[in-house]
Amino acid sequence: MSSSPDLPGAPRARRAVAESGRGRRRVLRRPTGRRGRLVMIGAVLLSFLATATVVTASAADQQVNGYTLFAETDVSKVAVDPDTRPVELGVRFTSDSAGVITAVRFLKAKGDRSAHRVSVWNAAGEQLATTMPKRESRSGWQHVTLPEPVEIEAGETYVVSYHTARYRATQRYFERQITSGPLSAVGTAGVYAYGSGGFPEQTWKSSNYWVDLAFEPAQEGGQPEPTTGPTASPSASATPSASPSASPTGTPTAGPSPSPTGGGTPAVLDLPRVPWEGGPAFYANFPQARASGWTDPSYFPIGVWYEGVYTQQDIDRDKGAGLNTYVMLTDQSDVSLIRRNDMYAFIPQPFSNRGNESVGWVIGDEADMWGGPGNGTWTGNYPGQGPICTSSRDGCGLDVMKKESATVPANDQGLRYANYGKGVMFWQSDSDASKFVNGFSSVVSNDIYWYTDPHVCTAPAEGPAYGVNKDNCRRAANYGLTMQRMRELDAMDGKRQPVWAFVEVGHPFTEDWAPTINGDQIAGAVMNSVINEARGIQYFNHNFGGPCISQHVLREKCGDAVRPAVTEVNKQVTSLAPVLNTQSYQWEFNNGLDTMLKAHDGSFYVFAMLGKDTATGAHSLALPPGVNGAQAEVLFENRTVPIGGGAIQDTFAQEFTYHIYKITP
Repeated sequence: MSSSPDLPGAPRARRAVAESGRGRRRVLRRPTGRRGRLVMIGAVLLSFLATATVVTASAADQQVNGYTLFAETDVSKVAVDPDTRPVELGVRFTSDSAGVITAVRFLKAKGDRSAHRVSVWNAAGEQLATTMPKRESRSGWQHVTLPEPVEIEAGETYVVSYHTARYRATQRYFERQITSGPLSAVGTAGVYAYGSGGFPEQTWKSSNYWVDLAFEPAQEGGQPEPTTGPTASPSASATPSASPSASPTGTPTAGPSPSPTGGGTPAVLDLPRVPWEGGPAFYANFPQARASGWTDPSYFPIGVWYEGVYTQQDIDRDKGAGLNTYVMLTDQSDVSLIRRNDMYAFIPQPFSNRGNESVGWVIGDEADMWGGPGNGTWTGNYPGQGPICTSSRDGCGLDVMKKESATVPANDQGLRYANYGKGVMFWQSDSDASKFVNGFSSVVSNDIYWYTDPHVCTAPAEGPAYGVNKDNCRRAANYGLTMQRMRELDAMDGKRQPVWAFVEVGHPFTEDWAPTINGDQIAGAVMNSVINEARGIQYFNHNFGGPCISQHVLREKCGDAVRPAVTEVNKQVTSLAPVLNTQSYQWEFNNGLDTMLKAHDGSFYVFAMLGKDTATGAHSLALPPGVNGAQAEVLFENRTVPIGGGAIQDTFAQEFTYHIYKITP
């Protein structure tokens, strides 16, 4: 086994600062009044740097869903090995406690196109479990749920492995013992076997091939210890670790999650689950969100960006459109109105009138673009105020986020919200982008406006880099592409946070010739984001161009044409909240469709839309084993469709058409 000095994720075209004026919506000015412009201001707890080579942690120290060896290890600089021969790679480990392995994890190399079967073995080479992931991200940590948890005994040696032809490796990693709770690995822990698959037992220079597991210890009675939601700290350290470390993972284990309470028999499938941050249980880690009822499975965040609240009429209009949360609330807003009307807010810092309506802080908007990647120092200037970074050779966006984060009271336990843009989505390497996504926030979003951005379809380093061009650009499916990119980056640190969708409701760019989104497109963008695991929806409520300039589109006449569609899709999302707040199953219904599968209260729910390259018309959805019935109810359409031959046949008339099927066995 060789080792390569090349790092994965070579940077795309590097852009240190955001576009301004022509070709870009206006961004980031200090608010000066009721109709103030967008702002970059905020807060978060400073991330800590893990530097110990040997880390031992207990479940009592952090809120976790089990133990892993490498979940909190910085892997951004792990080299891709030049070897391309088929090989089984694994890690040999022991546990001081009996318990169960619920999943196998592996660090996927960028450019890896292999099929990846994961396995669990005992010391004698007997295969205890094996499965294939249904879906994978393009690179980074992959969390593959086992069909059934595998019981292991204390003090015995086991191996977890995966098969590949492209991998990452670190030599001499196991020369010192790695410990995480009851788990430990040392010396010849990294193992391999060339060929089509088989028990890996060869070793090379104490190498780590970055294979991991999710493990839950047993209680004295033999049952796994109860676990809790992810840690309440930011998603990752803002500074790479100086040496390998290991600690309990913040990634939820892959065992079936409880559905919201209902009267029906729980619907359970023998399928792997989509990795997630924990749903409502995630918010339980934050006292302000917990006290506000965000742990209620019937609550789903639907927000509006940079809006003010001054009269009861403002609240009535917003609630009438289905909104429940203000993100970047203007500092002259009447927070008592928000409180009395059971609405919520993410506020900037400083904020003089903060009350219990606030669930957290906004800590930044697009610093990845106007600050850029790199280790430069921020001058304190925002765009239009003078030089942003002290050096023109190195970006300072991370320093922007650090300094804005430092303004939050150190003992504050609210959520931290960060929004990013084209830097994270397109221009930066995975390594640079993940530092923004994983370093500062507990809720994150990205605002790529596929329907209205005049340049995203043609700029070579933007849409075309993801297979999106002028022919397939103005499609709802691309909002799901944004979600996929953000979830891929978020997973790189081995932990997860809620990723919210960002959807425009009008004409956010200054160019009058740029497109204006319509109501059907808004609904399609929202639902495709949900299908791609959005945990919240946020609307961009400002028109900077076009025939009707407005800072309050959903309240004013400018929004008359789209308000009914926004209201309806918000109503649908809210009614589906108990379903959306359960962990999805992995299943490929049709590789030309964007789909999601959930179970709740004795029924299965199938969400489906066209993919970005799929033509309109009739399509088939192959149902997984266990999803049975004579027909499916099509929600919100007042019709049913028959189920025949284990499949649903239906028509998708427009690129933004979505169907939601409820199947009750």
